[in-house]
Amino acid sequence: MAIGIGLFTFACGAETQNDVNETVDEAQVEVSEENMEANAELNEFETWVTTNSARAETVTEDEYREMRTEYKQREAEFDAESANWDEETRAEWEKTKAEWNVFEDNVKRRLGDIEGIDVDVDVNRDKDNN
Repeated sequence: MAIGIGLFTFACGAETQNDVNETVDEAQVEVSEENMEANAELNEFETWVTTNSARAETVTEDEYREMRTEYKQREAEFDAESANWDEETRAEWEKTKAEWNVFEDNVKRRLGDIEGIDVDVDVNRDKDNN
């Protein structure tokens, strides 16, 4: 009888351990997929920032207004999501924001005070429309 209880306990313990391991593995895969998605979105936006930053010496005020509006909207979205990112992804995001700030400084130096530009940032706008 003691051997039977011991085998039952061992079998239940092994099954429980397998269930726990599967749950942990699934959670790790989910986090990895979320990080990969965040990295892909951020890489796409980094490319957008880099491409537009190269235009600091030629961008018009109207073009800058459009770019800044898009940037501010995406910035708000990324800032809201960044709490769930790994450290490497957050560091990349900080580099992207720094690159944008250099671009803005260069545009402001060239075009003068353009602080009167209205920027409509509504992070939930896209979510509400879906």
